[in-house]
Amino acid sequence: MPFPEVPMARTPAQRRLVYLASRRAMAEMERVLHRFLRDELTELDDGQCQRLESLLNRSDADLMDWMAGLKPVPEDLETDLLARLVSHSRETGHAS
Repeated sequence: MPFPEVPMARTPAQRRLVYLASRRAMAEMERVLHRFLRDELTELDDGQCQRLESLLNRSDADLMDWMAGLKPVPEDLETDLLARLVSHSRETGHAS
């Protein structure tokens, strides 16, 4: 299954997110992130990019567990961006 095309990143912070989303240990997490960035990247400001980057520094297993609701999200990571990522993933049917 091919990865969704991500729009052209406008800032260094956006380019870094695209890079991090493309270097995941789990192919399914890459697909989830690429779908999210395809739809949301151009709307993210530098602060949001930094917060999302801190999430992407976590393991794919943790991210998938949080997105699927299998594990509680640590309080320091409970952000609007994680909520948007979870919501986007569920809307597109890619978190179970």
